[in-house]
Amino acid sequence: MALLAIHGARLVTEAWERPGGIVVGDDGRIASLVDADARPQADSVIDAGGRLLFPGFVDAHVHMRDPGYPHKESFATGTLAAACGGVTTVMCMPNTDPPADTAAGIAAMREAGEGASLVDFTVQAGVTRDNIADLPALWDLGVTSFEALLSDAPASMLLDRDGLARAAEAVASCGGVIGVYTGERSMVAAALERLSGRTDFAAFAEARAPLGEAMGLARLIEVARATGARIVARQVCTARGFAMIEAARRDDPGLAVAAEVTPHHLRLDDGAVDRHGPFALMVPPLRSRDDCAAARAALASGAADFVASDHAPHAAVEKDRPSPWEVPGGTPGLDTIVPAVADLAAAGEIPWTRVAAALCAAPARLFGIADRKGRLAIGADGDLVLVDPALARTVDGGVIRSRAARSPFEGMALTGWPALTVLRGRVIAEDGRPVGGAPQGRWLRRGAVDWS
Repeated sequence: MALLAIHGARLVTEAWERPGGIVVGDDGRIASLVDADARPQADSVIDAGGRLLFPGFVDAHVHMRDPGYPHKESFATGTLAAACGGVTTVMCMPNTDPPADTAAGIAAMREAGEGASLVDFTVQAGVTRDNIADLPALWDLGVTSFEALLSDAPASMLLDRDGLARAAEAVASCGGVIGVYTGERSMVAAALERLSGRTDFAAFAEARAPLGEAMGLARLIEVARATGARIVARQVCTARGFAMIEAARRDDPGLAVAAEVTPHHLRLDDGAVDRHGPFALMVPPLRSRDDCAAARAALASGAADFVASDHAPHAAVEKDRPSPWEVPGGTPGLDTIVPAVADLAAAGEIPWTRVAAALCAAPARLFGIADRKGRLAIGADGDLVLVDPALARTVDGGVIRSRAARSPFEGMALTGWPALTVLRGRVIAEDGRPVGGAPQGRWLRRGAVDWS
């Protein structure tokens, strides 16, 4: 008998939405998609009651902080937030201790996650000035991307302009993917010096002006053209930035540049800093109301390819500082990524199929795990999330499962919350609460990358 059957649902993928159900076999993979009136048999049978059934959501930008910084987050606490928030796969960033920029560092992250993670996870490897020649060998280990930083990072992790070009050449040589946080280091450094006497939190964003994103994107686009590398522009958040990406794609339809947008840049403008102070400071910072509207338009049009949380937790004592220069950038995002996007569909701004594209299919495809994740298809993993499109809830401390207990989404009413989270046919969370049992999360080795 099958492991799980869900009937009476409205199935949602990037391509279609229709009534039906799903059967997950004993191997934890989808065995069949059934018609709306079918009543399949299984060890566990769930009536969806007409709610929306998605593939498990995939978050391609997660700072799990583990190993090295468990006071900020651990695999146990971070993936608890993921499971309760409807995310069944997390792609972990390399700024850990040891950093995941060597074979040993990658192995350390795998070891930290295996046995502790409630959801499946991948490793994204860091790029430094010293490991560029090693990138093809690291790609062979099964990482889902390389991550490069041009600004706002420790010196050991920063790449200069020549370093980015050399890294992109190495990534192109092995058919890999490189994610780049675009920024203009010289502009940030000069602004930090100029604004150092300020004590208001608005100075944090002023030190990272939108022009810096534009300059970084221009460089990234030209590097992609010159090297043929597949490049993900991380955390695009300005109207000018999205316009540049759209123009570059029109001029060069074969350009391999994908754009990521975060939920906070979709839903929160810089006014949130007045309400939440240091807890609303992240890099890149929250932008203007017009930039926020442009991000939502880009999500609707496809100029933004996918949504990722940039889950970047810190301990409350680290964030709650009186000066903008003492506050580490970052905010928890795994708890709220799904309702922050679903709310847009509930309000009619985007179709539900676009939610499935941006949070399931596109990240799985771009990062090489679409053979198992992001799809409602026979043979794919039985990762499923039942979303109640009418459930309205105000974000408060009870919603945030991350160890970073404060979120700039607090006080915001959102509609469209996960009601059930399933990993490979087993329920791991229900109504925002974990379902008991040993952690079932596994490390995922990357498969074929599809940027067609």
